[in-house]
Amino acid sequence: MQNKTRMKKATRVIILIVALLAFQQYSFAQSCGTRQLDPRVAAFLKLIPYQEFTVEELRNLPIERIKYAGPPFRAYPKEDVNRITITADSIRVLVFNPFHAKNLPIIINYHGGGFISPLLPGLEQSLWLDAKNYGAIVFAVDYRVAPENKFPAAVNDSYNAFKWITEHGGEFGGDVNRIVLMGNSAGANLVAVISQKAKKENISSKIKLQVMNGLPADCSPHNMETSASYQENATGYFQTKAACYFAIETYAPGQYNNPEVSPILADDLKGLPPAVIINAEFDPLRDDGALYAAKLRSFGVKVWDKCFPGQIHCLLGLPPGADELREFESLVKKAMQESFSK
Repeated sequence: MQNKTRMKKATRVIILIVALLAFQQYSFAQSCGTRQLDPRVAAFLKLIPYQEFTVEELRNLPIERIKYAGPPFRAYPKEDVNRITITADSIRVLVFNPFHAKNLPIIINYHGGGFISPLLPGLEQSLWLDAKNYGAIVFAVDYRVAPENKFPAAVNDSYNAFKWITEHGGEFGGDVNRIVLMGNSAGANLVAVISQKAKKENISSKIKLQVMNGLPADCSPHNMETSASYQENATGYFQTKAACYFAIETYAPGQYNNPEVSPILADDLKGLPPAVIINAEFDPLRDDGALYAAKLRSFGVKVWDKCFPGQIHCLLGLPPGADELREFESLVKKAMQESFSK
């Protein structure tokens, strides 16, 4: 009789835990806004020439059509960038130093593009602006991409570039004691993974801050089918659930439960560098970022996070100088200042 009573109590506890976890995920999904898309972003979505495809349609498209889709090139002073190749794998890195100064913080940037697009020319001006806005030298890593180079090529290139820059960044005017890892979308995933790999090798202290915008933290099909933000924002807001499926099956087929693909699945996050995590209400990946922020905090990691209501993946579509972009920049600057002072 006592055993039956204990079993009933244990069952009730399990049900309560499951309910709390479900509520926690639901509360993350509901805490960002009122489902009102920013009119500026709505206008942007109508103007840009993008199409939404099913996973099957994406599989049948020429990969070049996906790989090289990106913003147009915008000019910036060509003398402000140094194009180099590093390591035995000849990883291409662009070094932006618009100040032509020394002893500046280092930002190592990992670009987005679903692990399929390389570092496109249309992204260069934004990297140059990051260097100017943050008073830093930006090392932009052009890691190898799928489908020609599947996982772990992007991880290996990103990590080897990180280690190389910690040793040689001073040769380009950077302060190797003030290193920030920064990335959008797939690049945000690589920031999380590289920080975890550095922790395993006891060199994560070299990273003072990690900045992740639009983070895919759990790339498993289960998450894509159960996460509230994936269901709410599956189509209609530029980044689609189908595109996420296609990207991860192209990049890391069968590796979805590997923490180097889905970094939220790592068992121990204690001791990781402080983190800035940026989410957007109308992003399928919104809940990934919120849950990763919560898990980092549960391991005692300092986190600055913000979900921007009315916005889409990586805050795309906002005009230059928008309040939201200034707030994002101010948050990163605050985090850099606090992290560098420790």
